Amino acid sequence: MKRLLVVLDFDGLLVDSYALIRAAFADFDLDVGDARRFRDRRKFLKYLGGGREILPNLVRVALPRKRRIRAALTAHYRASGRIFEPFVHYINAMIAAPRVHVGIVSRNFTFEPGATIRHVLRASGIAERDLDFVIPLSVGSRKHDVLAAMASPRYHVSLLAGDEIGDYRAALAGDYTPLIASYGFDGETRLRRRGEVPPSVLFDSPAVLARRLWQLSALYLPDDTMPRPHAGLAA
Repeated sequence: MKRLLVVLDFDGLLVDSYALIRAAFADFDLDVGDARRFRDRRKFLKYLGGGREILPNLVRVALPRKRRIRAALTAHYRASGRIFEPFVHYINAMIAAPRVHVGIVSRNFTFEPGATIRHVLRASGIAERDLDFVIPLSVGSRKHDVLAAMASPRYHVSLLAGDEIGDYRAALAGDYTPLIASYGFDGETRLRRRGEVPPSVLFDSPAVLARRLWQLSALYLPDDTMPRPHAGLAA
């Protein structure tokens, strides 16, 4: 019987989405700005750029290029997108553990996002066919609604790992334990000041967050499926 539910975000948490977005936009002479400023912007401004980039980008993106930009983003994800290495063994161990229900709930702006997510997982060495679920969120849908629908008394513990203020709030609303990456779409400054995310649930690197996930899941992983600590996970 499943006892642990682990819901993982994808963009920003597991994948360096900023690098992929920046490369795709650069194909069209669009500049999203440096990583620090990208993470500290309000969500709807992330792709348009900050003060130095927004006006030139608005002029260029107004051209009939949106579908082409999305196609380029899809191509970059599928060619270069890879899961941060510290997560790979951990996720495979969770997939193999009979008492763990694990999968991905994430908003991804590529074409056929479910296929894109699975492609990146597979290319990274993850047994994606054996995941319990991969749920791409459509524009306008709320992660909180999906999490609420997944709630069940059979889970002793429910974990949500994400990288945005919305992930933190969705976790609290659904009674999930939040684990929030400050290296993803929202930076530490924005998470703490705007989202009031406490430092105790913030993690500044994939290795540190993966180590915490590993610690919280240890009770539910058989000894023969526990991953050997990645070099970056050493205490």
